[in-house]
Amino acid sequence: MSSAKISGLMIEAGFLVIDKPEGLTSQRVVGKIKQLMRCRKVGHTGTLDPLATGVLPIALNRATRLIQYLDEDTKIYSGEIELGVESDTLDRDGEVIARYSGSLDFDREQIEAVLARYLGQITQTAPVYSAIKSKGRPLYAYARAGIEVKPPERRIRIDKFTLLSYKAPLIAFRVVCSKGTYVRSLAADVGRDLGCGGRIWSLRREASGRFNLEQAISLEALNDLILSGEEPPLLSSLDVLDHLPRLVLSDAGLQNRVAHGMALPRSEWPDSWSAHLAGIKAETEILLLDSADNLLALARLSDCGDDDDDDCSLRMSRVMKAAGSE
Repeated sequence: MSSAKISGLMIEAGFLVIDKPEGLTSQRVVGKIKQLMRCRKVGHTGTLDPLATGVLPIALNRATRLIQYLDEDTKIYSGEIELGVESDTLDRDGEVIARYSGSLDFDREQIEAVLARYLGQITQTAPVYSAIKSKGRPLYAYARAGIEVKPPERRIRIDKFTLLSYKAPLIAFRVVCSKGTYVRSLAADVGRDLGCGGRIWSLRREASGRFNLEQAISLEALNDLILSGEEPPLLSSLDVLDHLPRLVLSDAGLQNRVAHGMALPRSEWPDSWSAHLAGIKAETEILLLDSADNLLALARLSDCGDDDDDDCSLRMSRVMKAAGSE
């Protein structure tokens, strides 16, 4: 069993929400958590730039197997755009490549009109200094080596882009957007549209899917909890996967089949399952629990046809505790 022991506390699986400080990479935060909590496996989801602060979801031990199943489609950020300056990284950590000498005397209506252009589905180009990969290497590796690579484009969604205040040269904003949005690119685009250039001055992630700042703890506070022997504010796997349907397996034989990664054909389902699964689309991930609400596995429902379809089954996509494991 992959568990972390903290002053007598055993963590088999769980999630933490860290309030990432400025100046650390997301991977550096993972390293600190691994050291603090003595976990064998630690992972994060939703990379934050070193300059950015805020919500960084952390998975511990067996929970790292569940990262791909999290519902983090919607992100919320607040921050500031510095007008009149452009940098190679699109934020204040980068090298200045252009300065604007004209007036930055924009009124609220001008700025709001520009922000409104980005609402809805848009195509965005990744910054050359980003972790997205091209031919197996992150773009920032090419940029640091002076190698020009065409950054990929992706479709993203901007639900809200709100002007909070403007005091030259800083635009304070909040944006609600889809996963994969580069807020640095948004800042540069806003500056370009205003005719003066721009870059991110500060950025804070307020929410990532169901993870938010109210659940977050700083590294310093986490360290203090551990030293005092108190339990960290963990979220369970079921807490963070509450968007997925679930089934309870009380039969020991079915549990054993699941532990071996074997499919469960419809002929072996309890009578109550068919009605429960009737409205669920094929290929939907389903949580399989024991009677004590322990997560046994995630399974996908095959494309079931009529009632006599012999191919109708639940196929294991992720077994949380394999047969014979401890």
